[in-house]
Amino acid sequence: MPALGLPPQPLQRALARTSDPAFAAALRALRQDASAALASPLRPAARNGGYYHAYFCPDHAAELIFTEEDPTRHACPIDGKVWSGQPFDDSWLWTANRRLAQRAYRLALLWRLEGDRAHWAKARAIVTDYAAIYPDVHSQRDAPSVGKITFSALDESVWVIPVVWACHWLWPDLDDADRALLRGRLLEPAAAHVESQRTPRIHNYENWLNAALGTLGTALGDEALAARVTHETYGLGDQLARGVLADGHWYEGASSYHYYTLGAALALAQAREGMADEPRANPIMRQMFEAPLRIAFPDDHVPAINDCWYHSRVTDEVGHGIPTGPAFYEIAAGWYGAPEFHAVLARAYRAAPRDSVEALLYGPDAVADAQPPPLAEANEAASGFAVLRPDLPAGWPGELLLKYGPHGGGHGHADKLALSVFGGGERWGADLGTPGYGIPINDSWYRHTLSHSTVVLEGEPQPPASGEALRHRPVAGTPFGIADAQVVWEQGPYAAVYARRVVLARNGYFVVLTRVEAPVPRRAHVVFHHAGQVAAWPQSEETACELPDNESYAHLGPSRAWSAAAGADVRLRAPVRGSPPTELLISTAPLPGGSMILTHSPGNPASDRRAALIQDVTAEAFWSAAAFVYGAEGSAAWTPDPAGGPPGLVVCCAGRQEVWAFAAGAAAEFLYPLDG
Repeated sequence: MPALGLPPQPLQRALARTSDPAFAAALRALRQDASAALASPLRPAARNGGYYHAYFCPDHAAELIFTEEDPTRHACPIDGKVWSGQPFDDSWLWTANRRLAQRAYRLALLWRLEGDRAHWAKARAIVTDYAAIYPDVHSQRDAPSVGKITFSALDESVWVIPVVWACHWLWPDLDDADRALLRGRLLEPAAAHVESQRTPRIHNYENWLNAALGTLGTALGDEALAARVTHETYGLGDQLARGVLADGHWYEGASSYHYYTLGAALALAQAREGMADEPRANPIMRQMFEAPLRIAFPDDHVPAINDCWYHSRVTDEVGHGIPTGPAFYEIAAGWYGAPEFHAVLARAYRAAPRDSVEALLYGPDAVADAQPPPLAEANEAASGFAVLRPDLPAGWPGELLLKYGPHGGGHGHADKLALSVFGGGERWGADLGTPGYGIPINDSWYRHTLSHSTVVLEGEPQPPASGEALRHRPVAGTPFGIADAQVVWEQGPYAAVYARRVVLARNGYFVVLTRVEAPVPRRAHVVFHHAGQVAAWPQSEETACELPDNESYAHLGPSRAWSAAAGADVRLRAPVRGSPPTELLISTAPLPGGSMILTHSPGNPASDRRAALIQDVTAEAFWSAAAFVYGAEGSAAWTPDPAGGPPGLVVCCAGRQEVWAFAAGAAAEFLYPLDG
C-alpha cells in the first residue's frame, strides 16, 4: 500500500543524497538520533502533559535540566538545586513527548533511507503506543484550548506534525491492523480534537493548529480540511496577509515568535509541496525569512524584543519546539536560492557541521560561499525598530536598536523607546526577552518596564501604546546616525504623558536625549542597563537613595545616588569578546533637581548582573541627556543651553574631538534641530 497522502518529494531528495558527501554529516546525525532513540527509556505516557514554561528554576529563571531516566528530579543548571513534584513533573512530559515525536520522525525516515528493521520497529512502537492511549487521555484543565497528550492544543499541534510524517513513511510496511489502529485511534481523533480547539484570531497559536490540520488533512486525503486551514478566513493565507506587517515581521514583535510562526507556515507548506496551492509561492513567506536578518546583531543573535528567547540566534537556536536557525535557512536557500540565505548557512557551518534533517530533505544541493549584503541600518517602520550600526568601540561592529512601534499584543512588553546596545562582540545593553512564563520573576522583572533601557514613571510599568518615528538616518555615509521617535500614553500615571527619545551615533560613541512632558509633576526614571563593572564612581555629592517600594525595584542590587544638578559621570569596564574589557564613560548632562542612581540588575539568566544607571527627577517637563563614550581616553563635557533645551556637548573619542549643539545657529561640528 502506498504511503499516506503527504508529498513524496522530500524523501526522493533524501534518497538521492545518501551517497553525496555534502550530506554525510546529516546522515550521521540521523543515525546518532536513531541510536539514542533505541537506547532511550522514554515511552508515551497515558496522561496529559504539563506546561513547558513552568520547567524553569524559580530562583534563576533558567530552564531545568531534562533527564530521560528520571522524570521526578529536575536540576537547576546554575546551582544544581533539584526541584521535584508539581508543576515540574508534568512539565517534564513536554520534552518527553517532543523527543518521542521527533524520534519517530527520524527513525521512520532513516528506515526509508537505509532499511534497518530496528529503526522501523522502534518508530512503529512509538506511534502505535500513542494510538493505543490517545482517545482515552483527556485534559483536566478548564481552559479554552487544551491538548490531550500535551498541555495545550498548540503543543498538541507541534507534537502531532512529526508523528504524521512518521506514519507516512512507515505506512507502506505496516499491516492492515496497524494502519487501522493509527488511522482510527490517532490520526483521525487528533484531527477532530485539534479542529475542535480552533479560535478565530490572527495569532502564532492558530498557525500551528492550521499546520497540524493541514498536515493531517493532506495525509488522510481530507482535502476539504486542508483547504479550510489554507485558504479560508483565519487560514494560512489570511494569517500571513494580516499577521505579517509591511516590513516582513510578525506582528507580535518578538523574533522567536516570528520564527515560531514561520515554523508553522513552513510545516503546512511542506505538507502541500508540489500541489497547486502550495504556500511557499506566497511572497510573504520569503519576506519572513528576510526580516530578522535586517535587525540581527553582528554576532547573529536576534534582539530579544518582547517575549523573545534571549538565546535566539540566526546561526543557532531561534526558539523552542521549532527547527534551528540553520535548518530554517536550509529551507529558504533550497526554495529561493538567495545569497543572503546561503550566507547564513556559510556562517553557521564554519563552526558546526551541516547536519540537520532539513538540509537532507529541503536544502540546496550545495551551500554557496555567498557574500551577504552589508548589515542593514534600517527603520522597520511598521514594527517600530530603528537600527543604527556604529562601531562600538572603534573597530568593533556595533548596533543600537530603538524600539517605538506597536505593542505586540499578549507577547508585547511595556517598553516604548527602549534602547538595545551591542558592541565589543557582546550584547552590552540588549533587551532580555523572557525566560519561562511560569515563574514569578517573568512578570515582576522581565516584562516590567524597569528591566528595559527606557522611561519609568512613578515606578509603574508603561501601559500599552504605539509610538512613531520622527527621523532615521544611518551612520554609514552620513555625518552621524539618527534614530528619533516619540510616544504618548493614555493610562494611569502615564495618562497624557509625552516622551521622545533621540539617539545620535558616531563610530565609538553615541548620545541619548530623552524628553518627558506631563500634565502634572511626575517622578521619572530614565533607565540604562549596560554590561560591565564600575571602574570609577561619580565625583559629585552623594545623596540619599530612595527607590519605589515594589517587587520590580526589589530585583535591583544595593543602590547609591549622586546629585545630577551639575551632571554626573561614571566609568565602567565593559566586556569585549576575546579581548580585555574596554572602558566606557557614561556622562550625564546637568539635570536640575535630579540625581544619578547606580545599582545592578538581573540579566538573563537572573544570576548574570548588569550595571544599571537611573536618572531620577520629578518634574512636569525635562530633557535628560547621556553620552556613552568607549575607550580609556574618552571624555565628554556639557555646555548649558540658556533656553532650557539640551546642553551642548564636546566629546573626545579615539583621538578626535567633536562638538555637538542642539539649537539652530550654534557653533558646532554637528547640529541637530529638535524642532521642525
